[in-house]
Amino acid sequence: MTRSTRPDAGQEQFLTVLSRDEALARFEAALFPRTIPTEELMLADALGLALADDVTAPIDVPPFDRSNVDGFAVRAADMATASEALPARLLLNRETIACGVAPQIPVLAGTATSIATGGPVPRGADAIVMVEHTQPAEGDAIEVRRGASPGQFISHA
Repeated sequence: MTRSTRPDAGQEQFLTVLSRDEALARFEAALFPRTIPTEELMLADALGLALADDVTAPIDVPPFDRSNVDGFAVRAADMATASEALPARLLLNRETIACGVAPQIPVLAGTATSIATGGPVPRGADAIVMVEHTQPAEGDAIEVRRGASPGQFISHA
């Protein structure tokens, strides 16, 4: 094994100190070496490609808060203790909301409104309970066997 006569042989690259700005410039040049080319295409021709810029709609879609499931529009607070063992009992409002039907009756504490998928959420309701989690009860009421959280099964405008 031979030794170099220079004590710093092969170490020059470690002895050069760069300024912060020069180091940052080199770092960014290595990360972003060139701009990414873009092109405008018809939507049908863009399948499988990535967007270069954000695309935003000039209108809300959907234009109103809508139900994602068939069920009942409720207040989540009324469902706080609902369970299989102790269901929440809610009186039904006398309307059924379908797609294209504007709600007329607000959902008040202790009430629920029947709603179809796509129906506009009535005032006062902040969640939808799936029909599968309910049971008809006496006196125009339903029993709900699961809790609900605000925003559950709602697509917001």
